[in-house]
Amino acid sequence: MNFIAATVELRSHTSDPINAYGLDYCGADVVVPSNAGNSEVRLRALCYNREGQKLDAFKNWKNGTRAFVTGNIVFSDDSKQCLDIIINTIEPNIPQDMYCNQVVLGNAFFADDQIKDRKNGIAVKIGSTLDNSDVVTWLYMETHESRKTKLQDRIRKGRPICVQGYLREYRKDDSDSPYRAIVANDFSTRKDRPASSRGPASNSSAAGYTEVDPTPEY
Repeated sequence: MNFIAATVELRSHTSDPINAYGLDYCGADVVVPSNAGNSEVRLRALCYNREGQKLDAFKNWKNGTRAFVTGNIVFSDDSKQCLDIIINTIEPNIPQDMYCNQVVLGNAFFADDQIKDRKNGIAVKIGSTLDNSDVVTWLYMETHESRKTKLQDRIRKGRPICVQGYLREYRKDDSDSPYRAIVANDFSTRKDRPASSRGPASNSSAAGYTEVDPTPEY
């Protein structure tokens, strides 16, 4: 699962109910604010449509104001679509200049083994999948040059990786897919294990397991 804790600004509530991921939600268009409009992280906030304090706070949230939310990020198979955030908690009573953007990608993996140089560090392409799905969304993991040795040692195409950092997006034009990245404070991988070779049981009495018949001549 992919977790986010962030201050997001409400742009507008969605008038119609949304059925997604097997449940009914109330929705809203929100952003993680940025000084430049083309660098805002755009999100579709989803709040489970069940009466209670969380839904009340969500519905009473005013356009143009910020709230602190925690939840799960869900990537789309359409790169032009904004990410979904399924809200777990919401706190609207915060200072309107408060800023937070903390993300943990728990189901990411290396897309390849190519490390790219960036102006402010290095980057590698990673993928993230939906739960129990073949749908993959691609983005970049950017990190500081000081992580390069660790990255070179760990990077393997398809290898799972857990990343902690913050989301970053950039759009040249609204019709284009955004450049999307997680700027990593750190990342972790499971230790590589040597592949185990399985042969016939040592106490087997059957013969011929390890012999290969020669190709017959015609």
